[in-house]
Amino acid sequence: MTPIDPTTLPLRDIHLPAPIGWWPPAPGWWLLAFISLAGPLCALAWWTWRRRTRLRREALARLATLRQSAGSPHQTAMAVSLLLREISIALDAAQPQSSLQGERWLARLDAIAPGLTQDPALRAALLTGPYDPQVSFDKGAFLAAVERWIRRLPQRRLRVRHV
Repeated sequence: MTPIDPTTLPLRDIHLPAPIGWWPPAPGWWLLAFISLAGPLCALAWWTWRRRTRLRREALARLATLRQSAGSPHQTAMAVSLLLREISIALDAAQPQSSLQGERWLARLDAIAPGLTQDPALRAALLTGPYDPQVSFDKGAFLAAVERWIRRLPQRRLRVRHV
């Protein structure tokens, strides 16, 4: 065997690979970036939705307690009148709500969400029920109409048409 002369061999020196670039990031970094951005955005969306529907949820909860109470129609009409005034104030506190009476009050309720004052029996219950201890009306139909009206409320505080 003949000795090999290392100078005659076609060998090259060791070459290191090119340094790893910072772009594009590995898939794990993409996932981490997505989670760190999507998490707060989802939380913000959830918080906004809960805040916008809080008035409706609270009003429906109070209406449910009115349904379960065994009060007279006069007491029911008084409690519903108070609830409707509180909803009106919550939606537009800039307008004086206490001065609205009679047809102006019913027009205000229709401006917030239409449909409550269409039935003549409900109109009478809203106008005279809180003030007349001898009033009589169908409590179930009255509370069902008020519930439908509450479900039609705007989702955020909007300036409603002043009457």
